[in-house]
Amino acid sequence: MFSPIQIAAKGSRPKKGATRRTPPPQKRKTAWWLWLLVPAILVAFIYGLMQLNQVAPKTVSVPVEKTKVAPKPKPTPAKEEPIKVVPKKDTFEFYQILQDSKVDTSHVDAYQSTPRGEQDFYYMLQAASFRNPEDADRMRAQLILSGLVESSIRKTIGQDEQPWYRVVLGPYESRSKMNRAEDKLVSMDIAPYSYKVKKEQ
Repeated sequence: MFSPIQIAAKGSRPKKGATRRTPPPQKRKTAWWLWLLVPAILVAFIYGLMQLNQVAPKTVSVPVEKTKVAPKPKPTPAKEEPIKVVPKKDTFEFYQILQDSKVDTSHVDAYQSTPRGEQDFYYMLQAASFRNPEDADRMRAQLILSGLVESSIRKTIGQDEQPWYRVVLGPYESRSKMNRAEDKLVSMDIAPYSYKVKKEQ
């Protein structure tokens, strides 16, 4: 025979493989009257603000004692006399002074412009200098593609007996031509260095 305690304990044991599931929490339902109350409060608040905006500020009027002002006496009309305008003659004396004065220019030589001598140098621009000749070739190709065809590469030996490959532009006979090339280099984010080279006789 089974005792009641064993029966109760037997019924309370979960079966193998079964898990206890907790029921999902029930969603709280919002009362229907809240859906009407909240918009009604908002509408009443906005209406109240609009009414407050239309109220004009009250002006306080202070009573002012009236003082009696004596009337001004009427001016007696004066007899109008015609005004005589006497025309003034403008007298300019410098016309007479200029006619009477004479300037002696015999000791002044006539101005003669001196012809500008032929300059004995050219303008040059150095765009960059590199240790590697391939870098110099790349820079020169970039300059040629941008329209600066007068670019060349010159090899020089530095103080440390190492070669430098300089990308130079020129020669330019006038400063204006050099300035145009310099502006183009600056637009390409290249800061050039300008110098002069003597013409070979």
